[in-house]
Amino acid sequence: MSGAQKVYIKSFGCQMNVYDSNRMADTLAPEGFAESTTPDDADLVILNTCNIREKAADKVYSEIGRIRLIKQAAARDGRRVVVAVAGCVAQAEGEEIIRRASAVDLVVGPQSYHRLPALLARVDRGEKVIDTDFPIEDKFDALAPPSRSATRARGISAFVTVQEGCDKFCTFCVVPYTRGAEVSRPVAKIIAEIERLADAGVREVTLIGQNVNAYHGEGPDGRTWSLNRLLYRIAEVPNIARLRYTTSHPADMEPSLIAAHRDLAALMPFFHLPVQSGSDRIWRP
Repeated sequence: MSGAQKVYIKSFGCQMNVYDSNRMADTLAPEGFAESTTPDDADLVILNTCNIREKAADKVYSEIGRIRLIKQAAARDGRRVVVAVAGCVAQAEGEEIIRRASAVDLVVGPQSYHRLPALLARVDRGEKVIDTDFPIEDKFDALAPPSRSATRARGISAFVTVQEGCDKFCTFCVVPYTRGAEVSRPVAKIIAEIERLADAGVREVTLIGQNVNAYHGEGPDGRTWSLNRLLYRIAEVPNIARLRYTTSHPADMEPSLIAAHRDLAALMPFFHLPVQSGSDRIWRP
């Protein structure tokens, strides 16, 4: 796929999927793709999926059915539309998506978004492509940073992923299998991204992760930093007026993080702490 084309990305589920969708758009921009707000005129449609609930997966297949009709109509007009399924449903179901939905050309897991240009080149050669590996390279090193114009178009609030995956392996949860083990981004890279966002007009940042308060990234001093220490450093970035974070795990809620809510004026005075209830046997890690 080459030349001036349009990409439509639809996000399902969590805030991290919104962040990932933006980063996919940023990565495809140098390849000649402009973002579209509708699938009707898109040359590439990406469904960025969520697999936390069975109904969410069912919605994806319903959406593929609607996109298939758009793809068929475009083909009658001599225009090719490539359909990609990304995210956690892609990671969990892989080849099953291609088997169930022939309209899909590409299945890509959440750790492989930085490979999109190369994967699309394979699709352009007529392949049905599936990439659900957990690559050794860090996707955040390879994903293109957001442009100033794209950031401004998205508004004054932004999500920033600081941590991915989970090591808890709770009985009911698919996250360790779809997002992998806990990985935290280095402090310097997070700060550099937030500084770019602030320079483009962002004033509110929400730090996100599947288990964000388990953050344990490498600091500029070579030591492991916790989330509270990271928050103190981000609060020093000029023009960032408000800080939030989600989603937290009760087992990783430390007194030092609670103290940050007392000490940092930019840190909003509440946090998202999902607490499950029910059968101890079913819910236990």
